[in-house]
Amino acid sequence: MTRQITHPTSVSINKTQKEVSMQFKIGITPAAVALALASFAATTQAATVDFHGYARSGVGASTEGGSLVCFKNVGSMGAYRLGNECDTYMELAFDANLAEKGDSVFKLHTMIVAGTQQLNDWEQSAPAWRQVWAEATNVGAGPLSNASLWAGKRYYKRQNVDMLDFWYVEVAGPGAGIEGIDIGGVGKFSYAYMRTGGDLDYNDPPLNDFFPNYSAGGNKSMTNHDLRLEGIALGSYGSIDAILNIASPNNREDVKGKGGYAFTAQHTIGVLGGFNRIHASFAKDGSNLNHGTKWYADDTLKYEGFQVMDQMVFDSGPFNGSAVIGYQSDKNGDGPTAKQFTIGVRPWYHFNDLYSVGGELGHIEVKPGNGAETRKLDKLTVAAQITAGKSFWSRPAIRAYYTYAKWNDALKGSNVTCTGRDCNVKAQGFDDTTNGASYGMQFEAWW
Repeated sequence: MTRQITHPTSVSINKTQKEVSMQFKIGITPAAVALALASFAATTQAATVDFHGYARSGVGASTEGGSLVCFKNVGSMGAYRLGNECDTYMELAFDANLAEKGDSVFKLHTMIVAGTQQLNDWEQSAPAWRQVWAEATNVGAGPLSNASLWAGKRYYKRQNVDMLDFWYVEVAGPGAGIEGIDIGGVGKFSYAYMRTGGDLDYNDPPLNDFFPNYSAGGNKSMTNHDLRLEGIALGSYGSIDAILNIASPNNREDVKGKGGYAFTAQHTIGVLGGFNRIHASFAKDGSNLNHGTKWYADDTLKYEGFQVMDQMVFDSGPFNGSAVIGYQSDKNGDGPTAKQFTIGVRPWYHFNDLYSVGGELGHIEVKPGNGAETRKLDKLTVAAQITAGKSFWSRPAIRAYYTYAKWNDALKGSNVTCTGRDCNVKAQGFDDTTNGASYGMQFEAWW
């Protein structure tokens, strides 16, 4: 599972997350050019670079021995992640202001991401360039005075539930657009043109010595038009955001695809030193509930999805924490409707600015769309940690934990117990059981 490295320390009505940045300056030392041009001296303007990121890693074991084990309900809306992450993962971002012309600032944003299985010392990992994009701020007057033009590859205004590591709006990839147009004090309008398609296939032979190749030569592709009106103020009643994505196939030759759309409305209001946010989403045919696209589908696809979720973060005195409740349904073609339900809470008590104790309790149900029995999982974690502050969002954190999980027979023998990066490796030793536990230590940091 991936994360976004803008993490919250405080919440306004319009946003649930505020980026915590640690800046340092890299001076590009003026130097003479090559000897052939020694008579021509050149200097380079020093650039201010904002280095920020996210990282986690840890160690642990399970009650059945072997490596650290995590517990997931197959096909669910995320997983309760406290004491339930079995990988080493990091995101490193370097952003810079490149130039200023009048009121406009030209910025470059980059991010490299890597994760390992967290099983041994040397674990080779091919990093991924998740973001490389540039923007120009304050591109006009009036409604455009605070708007930005951008192009490149980026995470685009993603929305998540942190305790589930679940991105309910996950628009990402190559694109371009304009954001932050002031609509007469009603809110901010943004439009993005995004492209998705052509899975990477590491099994294909190399193309001109480069790996990986495009699957099927990149024949399938989808255009994703993203339109948003954000920060619609309701006074003391909070604010509303509206997000619409329209997907249309743009394939080569006679390759067929299926368009679709996704819509999310979310309401946010400040409560108990934190916030409460409820969102409702609907998706049709070639669009996913997370506003991504089914670029791989053909024109016979029929799909309807619905999701509603309420999340809260409270941060009052020595007590803070988060809670979530959610429901989702998915219907493919004329088959049965798949359904999901989740509810959980993560409370903390802080003795002072360093030490705290708490835990996480979560329940997840998944009713498959093939008519099979409902899969149920309950997970409990107790933890003690030392953090840099007593806010719910305070990081770095170093925590010790014990996690216990119980599941029904419908999950028995599946990869409900897993380990490694993104929990893709089934953990052995639990096939004949319906419960298990793991324990360990983990650090988590964002900056």
